[in-house]
Amino acid sequence: MEVKTSGVHPGRDVIWELAIIQVESDGNVSARLHWLFEPDIALPPQLLRLSGLHPLELCGQPRIESQAQAITEAIRGRVLVGYNLRFAQAFLRRVLPDWKTLRPPQLCILRLARVALPDLASAGFDALCAHFAIKRFFRDRAVPDAEAVLSVLRHLLQCVAPTALASQLRSAARPPLLPAERFAALPERPGVYYFLGDGDAQLYVGKSRNLRRRVMSHFNNDHRDRRSLQMIQQIRDVRVIPTAGELGALLLESNEIKRLQPLYNRRLRKQRELLTWALLGEPGALQLDLLQHQALTPGVRHAGLFRSRHHARQWLLEQARERQLCLRVLGLEEGDGACFAYQLGRCAGACCGAESRRRHDARLLAGAERLQTQAWPWAGPVALVERDERHGLCQWHVLDQWRHLGTVDRPELAAPLLAERQGGFNLDTYHILLGHLRRHPTMEIVPL
Repeated sequence: MEVKTSGVHPGRDVIWELAIIQVESDGNVSARLHWLFEPDIALPPQLLRLSGLHPLELCGQPRIESQAQAITEAIRGRVLVGYNLRFAQAFLRRVLPDWKTLRPPQLCILRLARVALPDLASAGFDALCAHFAIKRFFRDRAVPDAEAVLSVLRHLLQCVAPTALASQLRSAARPPLLPAERFAALPERPGVYYFLGDGDAQLYVGKSRNLRRRVMSHFNNDHRDRRSLQMIQQIRDVRVIPTAGELGALLLESNEIKRLQPLYNRRLRKQRELLTWALLGEPGALQLDLLQHQALTPGVRHAGLFRSRHHARQWLLEQARERQLCLRVLGLEEGDGACFAYQLGRCAGACCGAESRRRHDARLLAGAERLQTQAWPWAGPVALVERDERHGLCQWHVLDQWRHLGTVDRPELAAPLLAERQGGFNLDTYHILLGHLRRHPTMEIVPL
């Protein structure tokens, strides 16, 4: 297979040419497939010059999305061979809806050449063609390059042992003890999924807007690391809980990770008591005190929510560097007279009278304002409503003062949650809610 693109960035560049040569197990070519696609962007002049392409060749050609099914069927059930396949995959994933479920076994010529020809100075495509005396009647076009890929492959197969070839094949890494029917039952809808090990041990909890695609992606070893490989080998079961939308999946995942403490989840772990810098007094005599967030007196100015004393101290040190604050005035350094930072020009001199404390404290307050927790924008508790009309699911996320009190499927079930009001302020929940409201400003909100 050979893919030609307008550039190297899958997010903004496009595929304009694709060639696939189908080869049977006996080595004979059974089909040669070729597509030109009309791009929705102008191709770079350098690309046109190198490839010999004239823009008029692409006018009137189909869009690649209209050929996605034909491309998928051309790949299905076959080993995908190409040069630098990771590059091609980055583009194909965006245009083939079934890519993650297709999961074709893959053989990358670049990787294979490095194993078969370790002494070759370069494993570049042009270098490989030169090494094997393969002539292309035209360069930088999909058809001749696909023919060259096939020729290089045939030469490399004569240079590599079967065991080495097998190790180069990359395919779906479904856990050996996980039944295939589990994959067939995965729904294509938002929700949270659980990977379970022996004795239903909690290995991993994740969320997605499409459970089937996300779970499948874990078992594609394209970007596998040691940790994910260990997890895959331990999986014995997969369970899912559908939600009405993205917010429900985010909130449920966050709560479940804190509750279950899965072995392979690194983020969203159960948090320690959050700390904040209390700013006591008025500018000119401002004092800092590191307090637990829940112990903060209402109305007292404060800065930040920190998971540890170390993080809180690091933030204050950064403010001192950025705003020429005095470490002695901030209480981070002991001594009398001018501090060492003042002698180096890093302190404006509040420690020795070179500037007034009021000016010093004004800069500290300016930095603190950037970390102020956003005020709860409603008069009381509310419910954020998510609806999945396709699957007939509606969820009411009951919230108060950035706390997630629970999720129910009927508004009348919110009353017990409001009466109990369990759980304190949670930083992860705060960021989830704030981010979702910014992305979805028209979301349905019901005062309770």
